[in-house]
Amino acid sequence: MNIVNIRIISLIILSLMFVSCDSRKAQEKEADKLLSEIQSLISQSSYNKAKMEIDSIHKTFPRLVEKRKIAVALLDTIIRRESSRSLAYCDSILSFKIHMLDSIQKNFRFEKDQKYQDIGNYVYKTEQTESNVTRTYLKTYVDESADFYLVSNYCGAKIEQQCIELSANELFAHTDSIELSDPNNHRFDDGGSHFESLVFKNQSQREVIDFIAQSNSKSLKVTLRGKKSYSYYLADADRKAIVETYRFWKVKKDVVQLQKEIKKSISRIQRINSNKN
Repeated sequence: MNIVNIRIISLIILSLMFVSCDSRKAQEKEADKLLSEIQSLISQSSYNKAKMEIDSIHKTFPRLVEKRKIAVALLDTIIRRESSRSLAYCDSILSFKIHMLDSIQKNFRFEKDQKYQDIGNYVYKTEQTESNVTRTYLKTYVDESADFYLVSNYCGAKIEQQCIELSANELFAHTDSIELSDPNNHRFDDGGSHFESLVFKNQSQREVIDFIAQSNSKSLKVTLRGKKSYSYYLADADRKAIVETYRFWKVKKDVVQLQKEIKKSISRIQRINSNKN
């Protein structure tokens, strides 16, 4: 390679370096402008839009490490502020919800078999297990984790029930179907009597519970459908128990959710503070 060619190549390399430097300076200037906009959005509490712009920083300028570090710090600021706001809100209403829960909970008994259960259940006073063993009825309860259960207890000739239907004044509602092989479909014989129970959790029975809670009819017909069908009318005491348990569940769920949000907010704030230190 002669001297002329070497000089040409050197000039090309120098030109590319200058272009690269100019391009980087332009990118840094653009990134600084975007960071300034993000700070302005944060001061206006426009956190969602600020998060979108922070994502844009990372996608648009992957090689500007220092600018991206600033963006990460700004995101921490947003998370800290959001968490502090959430913490203040949850704290402000948690005591009220707990007071409401305590006033309802006095009509419930806590049941837990220490040998077989990790989570106990809140059962309405008229629905206690030992006083309803041979009765056909709908039972509801709420567990410590704020999960809601509807149980169709049946005693009589074998029907192999799989779903529940409620009807009144030509209106009706029904649960999902539970296959006979499902663990939530129980059947057994004891002392010459045949027992069956279907266990529905949370959303799988929501339509029926809403129907019971909102119905103005004095007579609610319960039909258990399976290989055979069996119908009866919901007793007033059972109806009251279901409505009260539903009310208890909604407040219990709020309390558990608020406690989770408080724990989550504290954890986020502690993590950010720990990273700063």
